[in-house]
Amino acid sequence: MQGRHPHPHTTTPISEVILPKRGKKRGSYSCGRCGVPKKGHVCNFPKNLNPIDNPSPNPNSSLLASPPSVVRPQPPPPLPQRHVLPQLRRALSFDDVDVNDSPGSDDEGEFSDLDNESDLVGSGSGIGTLPSSCLWEVFKRLPPPALLSSARVCKGWSETSRRIWKSAVELRLRVPVNAQIGLVGSVLKKCPGLVKLSLRLESDIDATMLACIAFSCPKLDSMEILMCNTSVNRITGDELGRFVAEKRCLTNLKMEGCSNLGGFTLCSTSLSTLSLSDLYCHAKMVFNCPNLKDVSLDFSHQENDTTDLTLMVDGLGRSCPRLQNIHIASIRLTHAVVLALTAANLRGLRMLSLVLGSEITDASVAAITSSYSSLELLDLSGSSISDSGIGMICNIFPETLSKLLLALCPNITSSGIQFAAAQLPNLELMDCGMTISDPDLDNPTTQENNDLQLQRTPNSKQHLIYQKLIIKHTCLKKLSLWGCSGLDALYLNCPELNDLNLNSCTNLNPERLLLQCPNLECVHALGCQDALVGTLKNQVCTDFMAVEDHSHCKRLPDGSKRIKVPDLFSPQPTDKKTKRISKRCCTVLVN
Repeated sequence: MQGRHPHPHTTTPISEVILPKRGKKRGSYSCGRCGVPKKGHVCNFPKNLNPIDNPSPNPNSSLLASPPSVVRPQPPPPLPQRHVLPQLRRALSFDDVDVNDSPGSDDEGEFSDLDNESDLVGSGSGIGTLPSSCLWEVFKRLPPPALLSSARVCKGWSETSRRIWKSAVELRLRVPVNAQIGLVGSVLKKCPGLVKLSLRLESDIDATMLACIAFSCPKLDSMEILMCNTSVNRITGDELGRFVAEKRCLTNLKMEGCSNLGGFTLCSTSLSTLSLSDLYCHAKMVFNCPNLKDVSLDFSHQENDTTDLTLMVDGLGRSCPRLQNIHIASIRLTHAVVLALTAANLRGLRMLSLVLGSEITDASVAAITSSYSSLELLDLSGSSISDSGIGMICNIFPETLSKLLLALCPNITSSGIQFAAAQLPNLELMDCGMTISDPDLDNPTTQENNDLQLQRTPNSKQHLIYQKLIIKHTCLKKLSLWGCSGLDALYLNCPELNDLNLNSCTNLNPERLLLQCPNLECVHALGCQDALVGTLKNQVCTDFMAVEDHSHCKRLPDGSKRIKVPDLFSPQPTDKKTKRISKRCCTVLVN
């Protein structure tokens, strides 16, 4: 045709053969032998030459055969297909999470202030995502060492750990033996909003620790310092008084190992709870705390303690008029101390505990009952009161007293305990450990001659040694009779009783034991006879509760006597409801 010129017989450049055609339009076709577009092209290759198929799945990147005159290197293998991934945030990273700390809330670090609670850590496509609130809840339950270690994982975890420390309001920390003061200081520095602090020290403590706590915890409300057997508390009375005076927001203070305090003066308008233990030889003890409500003072059991308890109690009653709970444990408690306490006329007193005062007698009980008639708890363990004192207690506190503790009172008998249980209807807890006991029976060297001693013992003394106890109470929940070696028989009818302590009740006869306590959950039987333990298990560890026998009675044909007819042969109403049998679970502890 005119106007059409044949393609020159020249070799096609390799660049045109190898390089793929980009931007291919619809309707454009290429030669099947040489790959050149057919439009205006006359192919010079012979017709019997088979075309080379495209091995690549991608049509835009096909490799074509080259002419014979061109030497082409072996084509490289096709590259694996790569997926284009979106820009992913680092897993478990909180760099983009905004957590607002509200200092006015109770829990500053909670995620309640987030605009959207569904913020995720990771990709939004679901790969490696984690809700920020979940990681927060996990970190919040970690102990301090694990929380410190998690901060080294990545920047996101470090930021979350920092916010946990910042929002912490309560910290319980154990200080090892070789720990330096810098360790505690570095941890407390992370918690500027700390309110409650509890330290269990395995190393010695001095005023440096108090200074570190006062500097690092400006909002401290409650502090507890617990000592181990090998640690020593070297804090003096002046240092403790200075700390209490400077911490104006401190309301709760508990400290153990206070043997080196000496004389001290505590002045605070915010302190409401004070507990000091291991006190020894204090020349001066002044409590100027008008808002103090709960005080607990445990003195050393050493005989050479020279603390004047009468002067201390007198000053305590005058300077702390709002006291509600008083606990004093000392072998130097006397009747004079009780008189000084009753002279204070503390109208709000509800709980009184005077422990280990062997010189406290029935006269002391009369003074207490005449001054305080609304006590809810009375603890006179270790005193010398008798059944007459229990009678005065029952006459004054019949409606208010709910807890009565009379352990280690050798002058109390089973009659006094039975009278207290009968006259105190609201009683929930009673501790009578080591009351019904015989020193000779508790001594292992004399147990071999028990039979010979019983033959020589008068009947009156045998009545005091082998006593029986019968208690029927509707509200009693806990009963402790540990060490009552003189107890021979026990009968309990207490439907609400759930805890019973019979440790070291060596003479309790298994055949004279009866427990009617359907809600009993735990029985302590350490040091008891094997026969008694077996009887306890048979009575309290049954699978099902006893059910009354409702069998019908029928007279014999001769009318002589009645027999019980099984329900199988007796007429039964069709609308009778079956009675549900409840299971009963109780544990007998012998170890």
